[in-house]
Amino acid sequence: MRERIKTLVLLILVLTSIGLTGRLLFGQPALETAALPAYEQLVFGEMRPVTEQNLPTLRLQEEEEKEEEEEEEQKETTWRILFPWDNEHRQAWGLMLDLMRISELPQQQEEAPELTGRVVTAEFAVPASPGLWLSSAASADLQITEAAWLAAEPEYIWYRDVAGEWLKGQLPALPPEWESETVETFSRGAVYVASEAESWQALNLPEEDVILLPGEMPVLAAHATVPEELDAEKLLRSIFVDTALVRRIEERDGAFIYTDGQRGLRFFSRGEMEYSSPNSEPGQEPLELSQILRETAQYLQLMGGWPDHLHLKQLEEAPQLSWDRRQQRTYSLSLFSVQNGVPLITPQPAVSLRLSDRGVIHYNRQITLLDSPVGQESPLLDPRDLAETVAERLEAEHGGARLVDIYPAYFVDRAAGQSTAHPVWTFSFSGNKKAVMHGHTGRFLTWIEEEQ
Repeated sequence: MRERIKTLVLLILVLTSIGLTGRLLFGQPALETAALPAYEQLVFGEMRPVTEQNLPTLRLQEEEEKEEEEEEEQKETTWRILFPWDNEHRQAWGLMLDLMRISELPQQQEEAPELTGRVVTAEFAVPASPGLWLSSAASADLQITEAAWLAAEPEYIWYRDVAGEWLKGQLPALPPEWESETVETFSRGAVYVASEAESWQALNLPEEDVILLPGEMPVLAAHATVPEELDAEKLLRSIFVDTALVRRIEERDGAFIYTDGQRGLRFFSRGEMEYSSPNSEPGQEPLELSQILRETAQYLQLMGGWPDHLHLKQLEEAPQLSWDRRQQRTYSLSLFSVQNGVPLITPQPAVSLRLSDRGVIHYNRQITLLDSPVGQESPLLDPRDLAETVAERLEAEHGGARLVDIYPAYFVDRAAGQSTAHPVWTFSFSGNKKAVMHGHTGRFLTWIEEEQ
């Protein structure tokens, strides 16, 4: 009897072993046919190409002779401007790239070009490398802030580098009908005129500087706003490989923090999102411009996407701390939003990013979207009528700053509980200071001081 029991137990063990072995061999799919981990496919939209991230503002300057009653001939200068978000920008930028592609290696010049007559310029918000668009290895190390073509010297193209020095490149021959096609493309852009220097004397504008204003005052209405809606669950699975290791913490202000002990993701009740990864700091190796832009596009694709209305605003190497030698080679970058063809400004950038060669260190996203109009559209006040009010504020709070630019925008401060974007005039000063003036009432709203 005992022998039979032993035989039965052994038989059961053998059959169990055979069954488990078969399951191991045939019960799981082969590695090459197994589904990829879900987090590898959790991205937000298409990745923005590097060549479309740092696009310049394009300007066509023209001088026309104007006869006065006294029969004295005077020249009137007008500008046509195409911003990166304008429909005609792509075609006009393609025409400028045609010249850059056929240009010989530019040589440094002792004197700057005389930008008079018909001039086409491309001005970059962030220093750019022509190597992003051109295949020539000779231009790979060149960093420029501006490119210009002059009808008075059609056989050359000019470049201004980050040090403010001008370089000139020889053109073998101007492409046929290039000039007429360029003028035709710009004819569909907005007209701007130079305002009199006397209008800005109180704002420390040097006599040689020019402030361009729209030929016609913009007609805008206030808009209700809504925060961007992000898929929190998708973001978690995109950022954290193993969500089982993630802890959820609720703060007193209603924000939620998700962390695995190495990285943290924070959602605010007002729609703001913040991510931090201290292990990515300090950086060790420098990054080239193309590397920074490529990394930025990849991170945005994983952390909410890069909508068409977001544009590059600022990119610079972060200052090193003298007391912390470990902190090296970190870069700061910010994006701003343009909606209905008008910039939307907020106290904090729509997206800000700090990264190193080891990865993203800090990421903040607080995008506001325009909703339905509030009230009727009406023309903005002439900004020259607001100069005295701005000058008084400037003297009292930021004496010594120099006027750089004036442009229309929408302004909203969601952190202060505002839910309406008001049309404003933005007076931009040196030191990255901006005075925000209500476009319809002329009331001073706030100062915005951006990090340098």
